[in-house]
Amino acid sequence: METGRKTRLRRILRRKRIKRAIKAYGNYIAAGVLVFVVCVAVVGAAVKPTASTLPKNTPEPVQNAQTTESTTEEAEAYPFNLMSFDWDGEALDGWTRYEVPEDYADNGGYLPECIQQYTYIICKQYGVEYTLVLAIIEIESGYRWDASCKEGSTGYMQVLPKWHKERMHRLNVDNVENPYFNVLVGVDYLAELQERFDTEAEVLTAYNYGVAGAYEHVWNKGLTETEYSREVQQAKERIERRMRGEW
Repeated sequence: METGRKTRLRRILRRKRIKRAIKAYGNYIAAGVLVFVVCVAVVGAAVKPTASTLPKNTPEPVQNAQTTESTTEEAEAYPFNLMSFDWDGEALDGWTRYEVPEDYADNGGYLPECIQQYTYIICKQYGVEYTLVLAIIEIESGYRWDASCKEGSTGYMQVLPKWHKERMHRLNVDNVENPYFNVLVGVDYLAELQERFDTEAEVLTAYNYGVAGAYEHVWNKGLTETEYSREVQQAKERIERRMRGEW
């Protein structure tokens, strides 16, 4: 009996010593555990799983080779942060970064990678030449997303909202000052004109004048091209040469 009591007493004393230790050093113990957990998390995040360590049938992450740090930085600034960039590398097959010519850049021209990539993808979807759209942007706005004129045209492609109300409604666009929506409306209009007319000069003339205006001021007078259509086509040729590294 005496031995049993002594054993129980030792157990009680041991538990009390443990409790006192925890009370005295509890903060230090907790801090140590926290540091250990953080270290494990950091090391785990730093180790990238290889294909052999992934579960079967788990696709490896796909990295878009075309997307660079500069794309992310540019896209963080308004208004280029108005679009979620959920396109993948396949959608950008064939895309090449285009540098805005210095004379335009010096006057506020700016065409970041995010808008270039978006424009390229939209052009592919609509069957419109990407370089043609870049040329229109150069001539219409000088690559300035916020360009405007007194008639009310605005943006990269100088879209006039009052002439595109139905188009904007169909495309669910509420503001063509948004550079992405501006390009979307402009490319949609170009695709429509391409279906109606046979030549690039006719498409450009209609884009510039409107269809009714093109008939009244150009085609009914026996003309087949205008100064505007020639300027855009010349810009398109320059852009294509730059992209091929010939300029």
